[in-house]
Amino acid sequence: NIPRGFIFLCPMTDIRMENGTVLQDLDSVAYWSLDPSGIERLSTEDANDLGYPSVELKMTARGYSWDGSIYEGLRKLHQAKGFKLDSQDVARHLGYPLF
Repeated sequence: NIPRGFIFLCPMTDIRMENGTVLQDLDSVAYWSLDPSGIERLSTEDANDLGYPSVELKMTARGYSWDGSIYEGLRKLHQAKGFKLDSQDVARHLGYPLF
């Protein structure tokens, strides 16, 4: 008989580190607790011993790109407008955040 428990999941916005990578301490991302406030966390081992399912996190990355000729055309356009090609000038001009 499994005791009543609560699972706590960290919002995705809170698990990114400053450099853009994902937090590696998975116990902070998702955990079980017998306490409805989640203050007292169960260790993974204790949660498993009580019969709670283990938490499995999956992440999928997708990338999209255009044909190389599109990028070459954009480079020519930016150069014709006076932007330095290997700089952040275009991003700055468009108001994008710089990294």
